[in-house]
Amino acid sequence: MKNKKQLIKSLVVCVLWLIPFFAVGILCDRIENDILANLCKSLLRLVESVGIMLYIKHEYGMKLGIRKENLFKGIFWYGIVIFIFCLVMPFLSYEAPEIAFSEALPILLFYLVVYMIVGLFEEILCRGLLFNSFKAYWGDNKKGVYLSAFLSSLLFGCLHFFNLNGSNTISTITQVIYATFFGMLFATIYYRSGNLLSCIILHGLVDFAGSIWTCFKANRMEAIIIDNTTDSSIGQALIILIMTFPFAISSLVQLRKTFKQG
Repeated sequence: MKNKKQLIKSLVVCVLWLIPFFAVGILCDRIENDILANLCKSLLRLVESVGIMLYIKHEYGMKLGIRKENLFKGIFWYGIVIFIFCLVMPFLSYEAPEIAFSEALPILLFYLVVYMIVGLFEEILCRGLLFNSFKAYWGDNKKGVYLSAFLSSLLFGCLHFFNLNGSNTISTITQVIYATFFGMLFATIYYRSGNLLSCIILHGLVDFAGSIWTCFKANRMEAIIIDNTTDSSIGQALIILIMTFPFAISSLVQLRKTFKQG
């Protein structure tokens, strides 16, 4: 039975969690030390992740399934296209290192942890809260799961509009679209495996793969600022969308197969 009040309540809770997140993010972006800025953001993400998990358990009586069961199946079978993408990205985005690997290693490990926490927060919010809230409303059936996967992914993509700063319009719009593609597959992986940890790890690896060479910059903050304020060309945007569109296709194929077998 549809419970509109419960769905609205969950959407309101989602917005309320995002307000301090974006507020702190704006303040941290003014910090000239990227390590300190990311430590502050990561701490808030951890606190909010725990809060959202407690809300989901209280409101829906469910645990998110962050466990070992089906972990490798989620990563290397349901999410194999994303895993391959993570392996290929560092080669496609290669930039000549400015510092030695031994010097960059601590920063690489730091950013790996940071992006895993990013994956934790965003997956708990978008798949844990939004996907499950929509699914509880429409039901655990073919129509309900398709709608829940699409809407939760669309909202996940739209959250990236907050990266818009006036000089990266094409980049931001492209990010919104391909994040939606990623979100569709993350929702499918979560639904099929029942294990959110698979999505958290893949999500963290995707973000990390796109930032590896920044860790080899002599001046990381300068590189980060340039990257955030440099817009993509139409051609670059199309290439990225062509590369990531298969994620949405994989999601639809897997869901179709799942319900066909059921």
